Amino acid sequence: MVLYYLYMFGYIAPLKAEMKVREFEVYNAYYCAICHAVKRRYGELPRLLLSYDAVFIAMLYAALSGGEEAMSFSKFRCFNNPAKKRDEAAPSKAIEYAADIMVLLGWYGLKDGKEDRDQGDPCKRALTVWGEAAARRFGRKAAERLGDKASTVRQCLEEQNRLETTNEESLDRVADPTGRLMAELLDFPGMPDLSKELRELGYHMGRYIYIVDAADDLDKDRRSGAYNPLILKTETKENLKTALVLDLAHAGRILKELPLKYHKEIIDNIIYLGLRAKADEVLE
Repeated sequence: MVLYYLYMFGYIAPLKAEMKVREFEVYNAYYCAICHAVKRRYGELPRLLLSYDAVFIAMLYAALSGGEEAMSFSKFRCFNNPAKKRDEAAPSKAIEYAADIMVLLGWYGLKDGKEDRDQGDPCKRALTVWGEAAARRFGRKAAERLGDKASTVRQCLEEQNRLETTNEESLDRVADPTGRLMAELLDFPGMPDLSKELRELGYHMGRYIYIVDAADDLDKDRRSGAYNPLILKTETKENLKTALVLDLAHAGRILKELPLKYHKEIIDNIIYLGLRAKADEVLE
């Protein structure tokens, strides 16, 4: 299991087949806004670190903080498809926060990749070393902007790495640092009254991410000899599904308590449909 790609796999995504056309356009408009925020704040290169996981962070933050910018959009032409104009969400603290988080995680991921004991491919390792050196400047800038959150994220990643390096067999124990990391990310600045609920939501989503990733990587890790808790201690598919369903049930219960002002249908889709569909896909 390769720790430093854990937060860039796109597990936190909606079930597109159940989205209305306008909901899908709004979802993509937030992705484009985060991409442009990364460019403004860090330059062109860090845009390579983006994933759709950042959209959930931005939309949840915007849905709770409110403000006209949460539902304000403008048209632009994307370099990848200049023939058609696309929507872009208005700049906001939620979008900037998601951009900072993705840049920080991308840099930390590359830092961990330099020292990964399972990365035997010399070309891949050389690319990772080059990538970390290129990302260092803007990664440190993101860490400075995020302050204590960056320190907490780093501590969680170090604990995760320690457990994997010592071949921890307990799936619950090895999934805990990722849960605490996501709890920190979803504890949005300026929302002390919702801190408890947001941290609990983040914790269960983080556990879900780790367990799904372990199941998704199982065959690959068996072939490569990489660490995976499901190799050290075999779990049945039924047990894994039960663990994931429990985490998603907790996340769904907490979501109902949050005072979402915007984007409720999209966020509900991600939590209630998208995460479950991804888990079913991986386990099958």
